[in-house]
Amino acid sequence: MKYCYLPLLFILISTLCSAQKLSDKFEYKVTYKLTYKLDSTNLDESKSEYMILFAGDELSKFSSRAKTLANPIVRKGNTAYTSREAVTDFQYVILKHRSENKLFFTRTISRDQFYYTQEMNQFEWEILPEKKKIKDFEVQKAKTSFGGRDYVAWFTTEIPISDGPYKFTGLPGLILELEDTQQHYVFEFFGLEKLRSKLKYKINLSQYAETNKTELYKVWKRYMEDPWGYAPIPPNITISEENKKKYAESFKERFAKMNNQIELQK
Repeated sequence: MKYCYLPLLFILISTLCSAQKLSDKFEYKVTYKLTYKLDSTNLDESKSEYMILFAGDELSKFSSRAKTLANPIVRKGNTAYTSREAVTDFQYVILKHRSENKLFFTRTISRDQFYYTQEMNQFEWEILPEKKKIKDFEVQKAKTSFGGRDYVAWFTTEIPISDGPYKFTGLPGLILELEDTQQHYVFEFFGLEKLRSKLKYKINLSQYAETNKTELYKVWKRYMEDPWGYAPIPPNITISEENKKKYAESFKERFAKMNNQIELQK
């Protein structure tokens, strides 16, 4: 077994990492346009990003398009480095393992890598009779509640994938559209591609520190509120006190405006 060491002054519930390796060959690429309102004090302002779902026989991977482009999808061992080019509000990667019924939420904070595990079947869906067309697909309506929000989804059985954006899964087909009833998070179907050559994917979670959702949020909050305290500047790099202050203030301001996460904090 391998022990993963966490940032100073922070203690996780468990620092012992399981030597779990996940791999698959992705056959489908689904693109969604996500329109979201991240600041609850300014709900008139919305932002948009494209999000990508790769799906294989056993495993799927969901992340922002910016993060996907900044990090090659083909991995050998563990290369979960977040490029500075990945300009996105969503720095996580969500992996769903069907046969194990496990969901792995991974995130890199500064130079530290974390993940937590949840059951995939955490959704209680109500499938409704209403149907419509989204592009060329016939879809059916369903609804559920999750993370403090109520959602409406539209799924199709014409695509042989029981999956969807973010953590959502469990319907008898692919979710093409999903939105909460307040329209703070709206996923719209943008496109589907069946890959000519299956895309190899591999990740080694033994090089991540295992935690849980609550503790991971605390680490991210501490980093955003005090980036220099979390990750001190290496001795070979010189930054003026004025620039350090500006950098820290920009982090705090950005974090203050990220108060309307998709899963509401209790």
